[in-house]
Amino acid sequence: MRTTMEIPDDLFKKAKLRAVQEGVALKDVVTRALVRELTPGSGSAALRKARAGRLFRELDKADNTLPVGRLNRKEIYDRPVLRGH
Repeated sequence: MRTTMEIPDDLFKKAKLRAVQEGVALKDVVTRALVRELTPGSGSAALRKARAGRLFRELDKADNTLPVGRLNRKEIYDRPVLRGH
């Protein structure tokens, strides 16, 4: 379905940037956001786990001297802290 709507400029720019970064159409980003917002239980543990997995994958790609990977609570607090980074 086609529709016309007003989207705040800053939100449109963020959505467009996300689409370019992912190499998808803007409508795909908007559709995903709507599905996520309108799906019952979108704050479910499975979705949070999936988001965390994406975050860890992106952090692993970053220029870290220590890879992030999957950590349990104890390992998070036992990791050495890098100063000056």
